[in-house]
Amino acid sequence: MALFKEVKKPVLRPTASGGAEVSAGRPAYVAKTAPCIHSCPSGTDVRGWLVALAQHEAWGRTSAQAFETAWRTILEHNPFPAVCGRVCQHPCELNCNRKAKDGAVAVNRLERFIGDFAIAQGLRARLPHPPEPGVAKVAVVGAGPAGLAAAYHLARAGCAVTVIEAAPLPGGMMRYRIPRRVIPAEVLEGEIGNILQLGVALHTGCVVGRDVSVEQLQKDYRAIFFAMGLQKAAQLELRISDDAGALAGMLPSEPPQIPDREPEESEPRVLNMVSPAIAQGQAVAERIAAFLEQRAVRPAGRPAVIRSDRVKLDWYAGALRVDGDAPMAEAEVLKEAARCMSCGMCMDCETCWMYCSKNCFVKLPKGEHYKIKLDLCNGCGKCAESCPCGYIEMN
Repeated sequence: MALFKEVKKPVLRPTASGGAEVSAGRPAYVAKTAPCIHSCPSGTDVRGWLVALAQHEAWGRTSAQAFETAWRTILEHNPFPAVCGRVCQHPCELNCNRKAKDGAVAVNRLERFIGDFAIAQGLRARLPHPPEPGVAKVAVVGAGPAGLAAAYHLARAGCAVTVIEAAPLPGGMMRYRIPRRVIPAEVLEGEIGNILQLGVALHTGCVVGRDVSVEQLQKDYRAIFFAMGLQKAAQLELRISDDAGALAGMLPSEPPQIPDREPEESEPRVLNMVSPAIAQGQAVAERIAAFLEQRAVRPAGRPAVIRSDRVKLDWYAGALRVDGDAPMAEAEVLKEAARCMSCGMCMDCETCWMYCSKNCFVKLPKGEHYKIKLDLCNGCGKCAESCPCGYIEMN
């Protein structure tokens, strides 16, 4: 695999201790948060989908199957990979540990390829569970990136979602503040269509306060998310009303300015707000789902972030970043994905198995990594010392 250097299992002689214990420490698998995941506004499992691409042959997958696997991994958090692959500021790359070796992984271009591949292939998002009768009805006011992302996640949570948009077409800032030369029409329509096909209802040209009142919305829906104008970084709130409904966001104090045409030029500030708005929509959807299910909000905490000083950079084969502005070819995608170092998570490189003189590590089926036979371990620590991605610690 391109991830790994060519190595052979070394011949390790028993220590001179005559079988006595070397150390009381024992190896343990301790997952860390990769900086790409930590810095992603939506918390997308960047490491996971990159390794899925890099190791597709080990998984017995074709390249097309790997691209779909990567796309579905991204969609767990972000329904707009093709859009974000064009406008995101990609903080994942700014914080990538590979920068300390030979350049950050080109995550943004890879995400663009994966999103475009899904649109070209007609892939569709799936609901985790079939809809149940009597599900809670939720209204989302505003069909921009925040509102559409919230609608997507709420639909996947089992809600019956209606999106109300004042403009003639959905998309918000993605349509009316960013020109089509940046986000092509087929990309925008493809990813919005993927959300709507989950059963999300869309009403355009409908102005709250003119065509439908807030009071009527409160009567018809258990929860309402006001997602208008989030490019202005509006503060989001979740309030529980007296009639057991939930209101997220705030109504604007002024009548909405309804756009009637697409722009010729985009504002950099607006470009920078798309990914945070998508993340806001995801966060609000989780809070509304928690309210409807009468449970606590799922904690967003993750394990500690692993930085480049905890990764053995010299272990990884040198490979320059695949740069450029043109869409990537399939071979380039797989080559670039193989530069991911899987920081803080096992990638089945076999290094611990190779360097253990006590045969403590037992290979498990692909994806399950290894089992440690602690009863055979003498605490020498070679596994932790040799683990390139910083996944093993001595405890």
